[in-house]
Amino acid sequence: MQVLEPPRLRCAWASICLAASAFATAAADADDAAYRFSAPIEVQRGAPFIRIALPASAYAHTEQADLRDLRVLDAAGERVPFALLAPRAAKSELQEQARDAAIYALPPLPARGQAWPSPLEVTLQGDRISVRPKRGLPSAANAGRAPGWLVDLGEPDKASDRKPDQATPRALQLAWSGPADFSVGVDVELSADLRQWRTGGSSQLLALASPGGALIQARIMLPPAPARFVRLVWHDPEAAPKLTGAKAIFDLRENLSVDPPAQIVALALPTANDDDPAARRALVFDLGGALPMLDIELRMASGTHVAPVRVQGRRRVDQAWTDLAWAVFYRIERDGQVSTAPPLKLRSTQRYLRLVPDERAAALSQAQATLLVNAELASLVYARQGREPFTLQAGSGDAKASALPIATLVPALDEERPRFGQATLGAWSESEAVVRGLQSRARLAAMRPWLLWAVLLAGVAGLGAMVWRLARSSKAPD
Repeated sequence: MQVLEPPRLRCAWASICLAASAFATAAADADDAAYRFSAPIEVQRGAPFIRIALPASAYAHTEQADLRDLRVLDAAGERVPFALLAPRAAKSELQEQARDAAIYALPPLPARGQAWPSPLEVTLQGDRISVRPKRGLPSAANAGRAPGWLVDLGEPDKASDRKPDQATPRALQLAWSGPADFSVGVDVELSADLRQWRTGGSSQLLALASPGGALIQARIMLPPAPARFVRLVWHDPEAAPKLTGAKAIFDLRENLSVDPPAQIVALALPTANDDDPAARRALVFDLGGALPMLDIELRMASGTHVAPVRVQGRRRVDQAWTDLAWAVFYRIERDGQVSTAPPLKLRSTQRYLRLVPDERAAALSQAQATLLVNAELASLVYARQGREPFTLQAGSGDAKASALPIATLVPALDEERPRFGQATLGAWSESEAVVRGLQSRARLAAMRPWLLWAVLLAGVAGLGAMVWRLARSSKAPD
């Protein structure tokens, strides 16, 4: 027995399949990436590769925190190859610094077995040493053939010794007024109080004229643990020069910022009505985008303020607050001087920050507080190919990464970096067509459960009809 499916049943089944196919097609179209925002690229200096220092507004218009939804288009709508360039880390280098040191001519050589008289009077006040020249001794400017010199490595205009956090001098740089040619040895002695002395070795100073230029050796190396006072004793006072000054040479380790961070100034948002009393006393700041922060600093208005706070953050408004750190920000006025708290190191990527004051402290004033944020913002480098002008697009939650590795885009990065062109972004605009598409997509997403139920019920009804038809046709005679 051969049972043929009725035409009406075939049509109903085809309608169900067509509806399911249309729904799947609509869902697939809804998943296509659509870029909601765009900004023109304005070139200031042309080059084969153009660098754009991304502002905070670029982060504000992206949907994905890793800047995945960025792409560059030319005037014809064709994609332009680009790469994201992360800021270079700060380099720590030793920088040679020089500080003036006070010099005093030594009195005549003492008799054998006697201590060398000091040209300075020393006064101890706790852990401080105050020095002043003795009366009746010639000054450095009026000294003749002095047998030697006393050098004070402390700050010459202050009575106190060097501060503990200051670098230790490693050498002395001497200056003299003559003669033009000389070579003389010198013994180096060290003391912390002008009473107890220890040897610091010997050195040689010279100045020799030559056709190729003067050869000068004016630096005396100090031992690894020098003291405040250095005594220089000439081997031959008659051949020695007359000193006019000295500088303490020391190395200072500095963190050189290759790509300085961007500073964002954020104002406190209006206080929202909240059932939590602590939240009503807190300050909320919007950074304009999810920014990779380095540190934050709370600036407060005139007066003395101490604010122990809990720092919280979140990337979106619909997220819960997350504790990031505890800190104490302060501003103290004393005798016309203002002391402020150092910036709080905070390596985190957030858009919103909330400072919740300790319950034992006063509430924070919205009108008297400003938040300074140092952030490591990336740069975008693109190849200048295609038809200008170029456009940067952003704002797609479904976009796949369009950026190339920087080594692929710019093979010789270190050589090419100094030759990069410069560009900035113009004002951002919003695509109305994309907005309408997103609204349609939202409606489709809201209807998706109902459409799925409709397709399921239609399928069940169709199967039921087929079963009933088959059952009825089986009772009929062949």
